[in-house]
Amino acid sequence: MERYVIHVTKECNMKCTYCYEKDKVSTYTWNEVEKLIDNLVKHNKEKRFGIEFLGGEPLLAFDLIEKSVEYMEAIPNVEVDSYGITTNGTIVPEGFVDFMKKYPKVFWAASMDGTKDMNQLRIMDIKQNSYDTVIENFKLLARELGGVNRLSIHLVTHPYNVHKLSLGIDHLYKIGFRSMGIGTVESTIIIDDDYCKHYIEQLKIVSDKIKNGEYSNLYIDVLNNLKPRSDTRYYIKDESGKIIAESYGRAKEDITSAQIYKAQAVSSPISSKIEDIREAVYSYHQSNVGKSYAI
Repeated sequence: MERYVIHVTKECNMKCTYCYEKDKVSTYTWNEVEKLIDNLVKHNKEKRFGIEFLGGEPLLAFDLIEKSVEYMEAIPNVEVDSYGITTNGTIVPEGFVDFMKKYPKVFWAASMDGTKDMNQLRIMDIKQNSYDTVIENFKLLARELGGVNRLSIHLVTHPYNVHKLSLGIDHLYKIGFRSMGIGTVESTIIIDDDYCKHYIEQLKIVSDKIKNGEYSNLYIDVLNNLKPRSDTRYYIKDESGKIIAESYGRAKEDITSAQIYKAQAVSSPISSKIEDIREAVYSYHQSNVGKSYAI
């Protein structure tokens, strides 16, 4: 199933050391987003897809997210499987909790890299490690929503923290997280062979602990799902060249081939290396314990 990423702002309240985003100033209007949604729906043949909201920090434009979900939920004969908000986790806007209560298909995914020490490259505008704020907001949302089923954490790994990955996962599990994604810095820090070795070793440790029953109900994306090598990420740009959306290239006939916007295929110089290490840990986990419980 295709998943479209809708950009709602490029502004951000953080200055992460490894940030790859070059555009840090663009903003978006409701007219732009509404037009994009209409075209996504019109040109998606199956009329079923997932939506992710991205920035910058998308919750700085919470009004656009709220309008988008309300708008899409009212479109007849269209099924949005889920709405994901990829956030730095430091902002809970007024009305956000009520919004999540109203729309149970909305999921919150905060980027935070493990322990406070592992998270040192994620710095807020006020020169402060974002760790404490993210954990505080996670606990607030878990309490207000009555559980963690729609809350997840995304750990970005790089050569300076990957050797502590299993420790970071253990730490976050004990805090209460049960759904975790593992990412890799691709363009702003060099990913070498030592990184790859530590990545595989650390996730094998986690897989073994899952097998031994130490992590009940823990879902880790790279252990349970293998992203197809055939996925081709596309940037969807408007006339000025501003990125307004992304896709994974899974739909054969959709907005990326409709010639309404400019669709640019995006590749990473280390994509094969990342695919190799993800395949290694996925294969190990599947042969070790099979799929663990996914919330």
